[in-house]
Amino acid sequence: MESVKTFPRGPKVKIGVDLDGTVSEYPEFFSFMTRALVSACARVHVITDRPIGTEWQVAKELEGYGVVWDEIVITGDKAGFIAREGVEVLFDDVDQYFEAVPQSVAVFKVRQHYNYDFEQGRWR
Repeated sequence: MESVKTFPRGPKVKIGVDLDGTVSEYPEFFSFMTRALVSACARVHVITDRPIGTEWQVAKELEGYGVVWDEIVITGDKAGFIAREGVEVLFDDVDQYFEAVPQSVAVFKVRQHYNYDFEQGRWR
Protein backbone atom coordinates (compact mmCIF):
# COMPACT_ATOMS: atom_id res chain seq x y z
CA MET A 1 0.00 0.00 0.00
CA GLU A 2 1.30 3.44 -0.90
CA SER A 3 0.55 6.73 0.80
CA VAL A 4 1.31 10.10 -0.72
CA LYS A 5 1.19 13.38 1.23
CA THR A 6 -0.10 16.24 -0.86
CA PHE A 7 -0.55 19.86 0.06
CA PRO A 8 -3.87 21.55 -0.53
CA ARG A 9 -4.18 23.68 -3.65
CA GLY A 10 -6.11 26.62 -2.27
CA PRO A 11 -4.97 28.07 0.96
CA LYS A 12 -1.27 28.80 1.18
CA VAL A 13 1.03 26.09 2.51
CA LYS A 14 2.37 27.20 5.90
CA ILE A 15 6.11 26.82 6.49
CA GLY A 16 7.81 27.25 9.88
CA VAL A 17 11.47 28.29 9.95
CA ASP A 18 13.61 28.62 13.08
CA LEU A 19 16.08 31.50 13.30
CA ASP A 20 18.96 30.61 15.63
CA GLY A 21 21.00 27.63 14.47
CA THR A 22 18.91 27.36 11.31
CA VAL A 23 18.52 30.57 9.28
CA SER A 24 21.49 32.11 11.10
CA GLU A 25 23.77 29.24 10.03
CA TYR A 26 22.60 28.95 6.41
CA PRO A 27 21.39 32.44 5.48
CA GLU A 28 22.03 32.13 1.73
CA PHE A 29 20.01 28.93 1.49
CA PHE A 30 17.12 30.28 3.56
CA SER A 31 17.13 33.56 1.63
CA PHE A 32 16.75 31.57 -1.59
CA MET A 33 14.24 29.15 -0.11
CA THR A 34 11.96 31.71 1.53
CA ARG A 35 11.88 33.85 -1.60
CA ALA A 36 11.01 30.81 -3.72
CA LEU A 37 8.33 29.66 -1.27
CA VAL A 38 6.68 33.07 -1.03
CA SER A 39 6.77 33.35 -4.83
CA ALA A 40 5.04 29.96 -4.98
CA CYS A 41 2.31 31.24 -2.66
CA ALA A 42 3.53 29.66 0.59
CA ARG A 43 3.23 31.47 3.91
CA VAL A 44 6.53 31.67 5.85
CA HIS A 45 6.46 31.90 9.66
CA VAL A 46 9.80 32.59 11.35
CA ILE A 47 9.35 30.87 14.72
CA THR A 48 11.95 31.63 17.37
CA ASP A 49 12.40 31.25 21.11
CA ARG A 50 14.01 34.69 21.44
CA PRO A 51 12.92 37.03 24.27
CA ILE A 52 9.45 38.56 23.93
CA GLY A 53 9.61 42.11 22.58
CA THR A 54 12.57 41.56 20.24
CA GLU A 55 10.52 41.29 17.03
CA TRP A 56 12.09 44.41 15.51
CA GLN A 57 15.59 43.01 16.13
CA VAL A 58 14.59 39.70 14.56
CA ALA A 59 13.15 41.56 11.56
CA LYS A 60 16.39 43.52 11.06
CA GLU A 61 18.44 40.33 11.30
CA LEU A 62 16.22 38.56 8.76
CA GLU A 63 16.43 41.54 6.41
CA GLY A 64 20.22 41.40 6.71
CA TYR A 65 20.12 37.74 5.68
CA GLY A 66 17.82 38.50 2.75
CA VAL A 67 15.11 36.27 4.20
CA VAL A 68 11.46 37.08 3.49
CA TRP A 69 8.59 36.15 5.79
CA ASP A 70 4.93 36.67 6.47
CA GLU A 71 5.06 36.53 10.26
CA ILE A 72 7.61 36.55 13.07
CA VAL A 73 6.51 34.45 16.04
CA ILE A 74 8.37 34.61 19.34
CA THR A 75 7.37 31.72 21.57
CA GLY A 76 8.76 29.02 23.80
CA ASP A 77 5.86 26.81 22.68
CA LYS A 78 6.69 26.27 19.02
CA ALA A 79 4.71 23.02 18.87
CA GLY A 80 1.61 24.74 20.23
CA PHE A 81 1.84 27.51 17.65
CA ILE A 82 2.44 25.00 14.84
CA ALA A 83 -0.61 22.94 15.88
CA ARG A 84 -2.91 25.97 16.33
CA GLU A 85 -1.93 27.63 13.07
CA GLY A 86 -1.75 24.50 10.92
CA VAL A 87 1.92 24.86 9.98
CA GLU A 88 2.70 21.95 7.65
CA VAL A 89 6.51 22.04 7.37
CA LEU A 90 9.15 22.90 10.01
CA PHE A 91 12.87 23.61 9.65
CA ASP A 92 14.70 23.60 13.01
CA ASP A 93 17.91 22.37 14.61
CA VAL A 94 16.61 21.27 18.03
CA ASP A 95 14.92 17.90 18.58
CA GLN A 96 12.64 19.12 21.38
CA TYR A 97 10.73 21.25 18.89
CA PHE A 98 10.11 18.25 16.61
CA GLU A 99 8.95 15.89 19.33
CA ALA A 100 5.64 17.60 20.14
CA VAL A 101 4.50 18.73 16.69
CA PRO A 102 1.59 16.89 15.07
CA GLN A 103 2.48 13.79 13.05
CA SER A 104 1.22 15.51 9.91
CA VAL A 105 4.03 18.11 10.04
CA ALA A 106 7.02 17.42 7.77
CA VAL A 107 10.18 18.19 9.77
CA PHE A 108 13.62 19.05 8.43
CA LYS A 109 16.47 18.94 10.94
CA VAL A 110 19.35 21.34 10.30
CA ARG A 111 22.67 19.67 11.09
CA GLN A 112 24.93 21.42 13.62
CA HIS A 113 27.99 20.47 15.69
CA TYR A 114 25.79 20.01 18.79
CA ASN A 115 23.26 17.65 17.16
CA TYR A 116 25.51 15.69 14.79
CA ASP A 117 28.78 13.86 15.42
CA PHE A 118 30.80 14.63 12.31
CA GLU A 119 33.59 12.21 13.28
CA GLN A 120 31.21 9.28 13.77
CA GLY A 121 28.90 10.38 10.96
CA ARG A 122 25.72 10.12 13.02
CA TRP A 123 23.06 12.16 14.76
CA ARG A 124 23.32 12.71 18.50
